[in-house]
Amino acid sequence: MTWVYEARLYDSRSVANYVAMCVRDDQILRGHQQPLVQIYRTCKGNYGVRYQPPLSM
Repeated sequence: MTWVYEARLYDSRSVANYVAMCVRDDQILRGHQQPLVQIYRTCKGNYGVRYQPPLSM
């Protein structure tokens, strides 16, 4: 499966965590079960959000 990366990077982990919660909640509201959303850290120390889109059948 491929990852979809959010376009922005964030200076703090708490902001990235909030964005990850919003992405996860959006997927749950659309009816997807157990969305996989992760926070990652870049080499420069910024944080980003990535998620795996649901499988389309």
